[in-house]
Amino acid sequence: MIKFGIFLIIYIPIILYGYIQPFDFSKYHGYTEIKQFIRNVASNNPSFVKLVKIGHSHEGRTLEGLKIGKSIDNISKPIVWIDGGNHAREWPAVHFSMFFIKELVDGYEKNDEITRYINDMNIYVFPLLNPDGFVYSKSSKKSIIRQWRKNKAPENCTGWTYFKSGICCDGVDLNRNFDIGFDYKSETFRNPCSDEYQGPYPFSEPETKAVRDFILSNEIKGKLKGLISLHTHGQFIVLPYNYKLHEYPPDYDKLMELGEKIKNSIKAHRGTEYQVGTAADLFKMAASGGAIDWIKKNTDVNYIYLFELPPEWKTWFAFQMREWHLIYTAEETWQGVKVLLKRCYQEFVTGMRF
Repeated sequence: MIKFGIFLIIYIPIILYGYIQPFDFSKYHGYTEIKQFIRNVASNNPSFVKLVKIGHSHEGRTLEGLKIGKSIDNISKPIVWIDGGNHAREWPAVHFSMFFIKELVDGYEKNDEITRYINDMNIYVFPLLNPDGFVYSKSSKKSIIRQWRKNKAPENCTGWTYFKSGICCDGVDLNRNFDIGFDYKSETFRNPCSDEYQGPYPFSEPETKAVRDFILSNEIKGKLKGLISLHTHGQFIVLPYNYKLHEYPPDYDKLMELGEKIKNSIKAHRGTEYQVGTAADLFKMAASGGAIDWIKKNTDVNYIYLFELPPEWKTWFAFQMREWHLIYTAEETWQGVKVLLKRCYQEFVTGMRF
C-alpha cells in the first residue's frame, strides 16, 4: 500500500523595499509616539535601518535616532547627518526629521536616487535631541511652558534680573553649550534665567556631551560629509561661523554656493523664500556655543547648515507653526535636503568635482 503525504508550503513574502507603518504627519505628536515611530521604522526595516542610542538626557530619556544605510553594519561610507528638537519649543524640527525618515525609508527600492543614497552612504537622523525640554513644552498650554527653549538641567540659583539677584532657574540652551566662543562677553548667555543660558561650562549637559562623543567616535569621525540641524523659525539657511562677527571657515564660498542651491530648490517648490548666510552676518550679532560652529571647527565635515524653518522671522513667537502647514512645509524643506544628499553622493561617492 502506497501512502501519499500532503505537504503544505507556506510562502512568507520577503519585503525588499522600505516599509513605513501608517503615521499621521498632519499633526504634532508626543514623546511616546515619536519614540515608537523611530523604533517601528528600525524593526520593520532591519536590513538597512538601525536604532542608534547615543546617550541619555538629564531626566533619563534615551537620545536615539536611526542609521539608514545598506548594509546596515557598514560604517565606512560617507555620512549625512540630520537632527532636530535641540530646542524644546521647536516642534516642527522634530516633525520634519521624522518626515524625512519616512521619505528615505519609503523610497528605498522604489526611487532610484533614494536607493543609491541608502546603498552608498549612511544617513543618520536624530529627530529629538532635547527630549526633556520637549516633554515639558508640551505639558501645558501656558505660554511660559509652551515657549520653553532649554533642556531641564537642575536649578542654578545664580540668576538675576535688573531688580534682584540669587534667582533660581533651571535649564541650559543646548545650542549655546558647545565649546566654541564660550568666553564671549554676553550677560544673556551667562544668566541662568535667560532663555539662552550657555551653562556653567562647555559640554556641561549630557545631551551635548552625547552629541560630541558620537560625532568624534570611530563610527562618525572622518566620514561626516553633510549635516543639517533643524530649528524654528525665520526662513534662514545658516552657515558657520556664528560665534564671532566676520569669522568664516576656509570653504565658506563653497558652503554659500550649495546653500544658494538649497534655497532655490525650496523656493521652486512653492515660492517660500529663505535667506542664506551666517547668523552673525544676518543679525549683526554673535552667538557663541553653537553646534554647527563646533562641529565645523572640530571635524572635517564639508557641508553643514542650520535650517531655521518657516514662518519668517517677523512672525512673533511662531515656533510651532499651525498643524495645517506641516505637510506642505515638510515637503518643500525635503527638496532642500535632497540637494545636500545629491551633492554628498556626487562628490564623495562618484568623485565629481565642485
